[in-house]
Amino acid sequence: MLSMISAVALSIGVGAPALADGPPWTIGFSQDTMDHPWRAYMVTSAEAQAKKYPDEIKEFIFTDAGGSNEKQIADVEDLISRGVDLIMMSPREAQALVPAVNAIKKAGIPLVVLDREIVGEDYDVFIGGNNLQIGEELGKFTKANAGDSFKYLELEGIPGATPTIQRHEGFTSQIEGKTERLDAQPANYDLAPAIPIVEDWLTKYKGQFDVIYAHNDPMILGAINVLKEAGYKPGDVFLVGVDGQREAFEAIKEGWLQATAIYATGGALGLDMAVRVLKGEPVPKRIITETPVITKDNVDDFYDANSQYVR
Repeated sequence: MLSMISAVALSIGVGAPALADGPPWTIGFSQDTMDHPWRAYMVTSAEAQAKKYPDEIKEFIFTDAGGSNEKQIADVEDLISRGVDLIMMSPREAQALVPAVNAIKKAGIPLVVLDREIVGEDYDVFIGGNNLQIGEELGKFTKANAGDSFKYLELEGIPGATPTIQRHEGFTSQIEGKTERLDAQPANYDLAPAIPIVEDWLTKYKGQFDVIYAHNDPMILGAINVLKEAGYKPGDVFLVGVDGQREAFEAIKEGWLQATAIYATGGALGLDMAVRVLKGEPVPKRIITETPVITKDNVDDFYDANSQYVR
């Protein structure tokens, strides 16, 4: 069976001494937002995994920053005040969350980072996909299948977030030549903000664009909703997303979406690494998860085999 949790480990750590206070431990999870199926599953999968360690984990606490850097900093400070033994965090933005990371470091609490990078290396384990490579592979696929000459629109993620920067840079590096970006707008990795953006684009650029590249699936699904309402048919516009959500797989099957790249949440794996850190066992400094590109040619293979990772 294909596995989305298989990973490449880089920079193997040397294992710290076990913490003075032994199990059972309390683990805190600081999430950027729970108002997103992919991010909610990151937390709930970690929570479910925690239940597999009844002797090691006495409590799993998670917080929801609601998409606010300030709230996430406050959430981390709250977790520290509650005396958690380890913090798992998926930061909203790298630079903005520096105060939270500094607070964790000052408190001497181990840190496991998921999905988005932080500034520096003040963490015990980072787990995430190679976003630059994701952009590159999707760029290659687009150029090979949409033609060497095309005009495109780009739905960006959260400004300042590392996946946003890297998914853009990777994509554009592979489509150089007779291509033109007509416009780009941040929709913050969410479906709802993408809808008015694409509606506006249809007014401004109707008949001018060939491709829409979105930094995640909810945004491209929002674009599909707008295109359907406007009378477009599957295949009229070349559409590309990222994440590997079930709805995206269905859109590929229906011919609306040409490609996506699976991006595993890493929640359960992150919990496993957290327990190893708390036990003082050796852990990889960085774990880079697999991010296969999904198209009409392989969607059936991944749709069923990896359904437990697709939300």
